[in-house]
Amino acid sequence: MSNTLSIEEVENLGYYDFMGYVGVPFFNIGGFASIDRLAELCHITGGTRVLEVGCGTGANACYLAEKYGCTVVGVDIAEHMVQQATRRAAELGLADRATFNVGDAYHLDFPDATFDAVITVFVSQFLDPAEAFPEFSRVLRDGGRLGVNEMYRAEDVSPEATEHVDASVRAFCELTELPFTLRSPVTWGQSFKSAGFSDVTLEEHPNSSQRPYSGSIVEEFGGWRKLADTLWRLLVYALRSGRMRKRFADISGVKRVLIQDKETSKYIGYVLCVGRKNTNKR
Repeated sequence: MSNTLSIEEVENLGYYDFMGYVGVPFFNIGGFASIDRLAELCHITGGTRVLEVGCGTGANACYLAEKYGCTVVGVDIAEHMVQQATRRAAELGLADRATFNVGDAYHLDFPDATFDAVITVFVSQFLDPAEAFPEFSRVLRDGGRLGVNEMYRAEDVSPEATEHVDASVRAFCELTELPFTLRSPVTWGQSFKSAGFSDVTLEEHPNSSQRPYSGSIVEEFGGWRKLADTLWRLLVYALRSGRMRKRFADISGVKRVLIQDKETSKYIGYVLCVGRKNTNKR
C-alpha cells in the first residue's frame, strides 16, 4: 500500500489497519507496569526468545527488547501495524532485537520449539483459546511459558450492567470485525489447563484498582510529538468524514462502558495468566 492514502481509502481500512495507519498503539489498562509483571512471570531475561502474537505498532515488543535485552519477534494480521512496528524498532535502534511480520495467530510460520516465551496483550480475547493455545504451545520449547495480558469480566455482574457490557461487546465486535470475548478469570485459567499447560498462575487486576491506560500513554505513542501528530490526524479525519466521526463515537462508547463508567467498569479488568509447557508434550 501507498504510504499516503486518500480519505476514501482510509475509510475502508479495517479497524486495526486504520489504527496502525494513523499510529495509534494498542493500549492495555495496566500500562508498562503490567508488561513488567508479565515479563517476570514468564521469566524473560537477556537470553530469552519471545514471540508476541498481535504485536500492534510494536510498543510492547520494543519495550521488552530495550529493557530486558531479549529478542522479540512480533506478528500481527494488520499490515499497517507491522509497518509502524518495524519503523518504531528502527528509530529506537532495536532492529536487531525486535522484528515484525504479518502473521496468523492460528497458523504461525515458525518451526516447533522456536521460542522460550509466547505472549499476547489484549489479543487472545479476540481468539479461540482452544485453537490458538495449542499452536502457541507448538512453537514453545519444552518448559517455555505462555503469558497473556487480557481483559476479563467478573462472574457476578449485575443485570443492569450485563445489558450495557453485552451491548459494548457487540459494538466492539462490529468495529473490529473480530469475535471479541470477555471471559471470566476462571475461564482464562481453564483455557490454559485445557491446552496442556501446567503451573498456571493467574492474577486479577480490576479496573477499580487501576488508573485507565496508566501513565505510559505518551511513551506508548513514542513521545509527545507523535502523540500530538496522531491526535491532529484523527481530528482531520473526523472533520472530513462522517464515517470516521461515527467510528470514533462508537470507540468512545465502548471505552466509556468498559473502562470509565463506574457502574459497569467495576466488573471489568485484566488478568495476567501464565502457564508452562510440559516437557515432551506438544
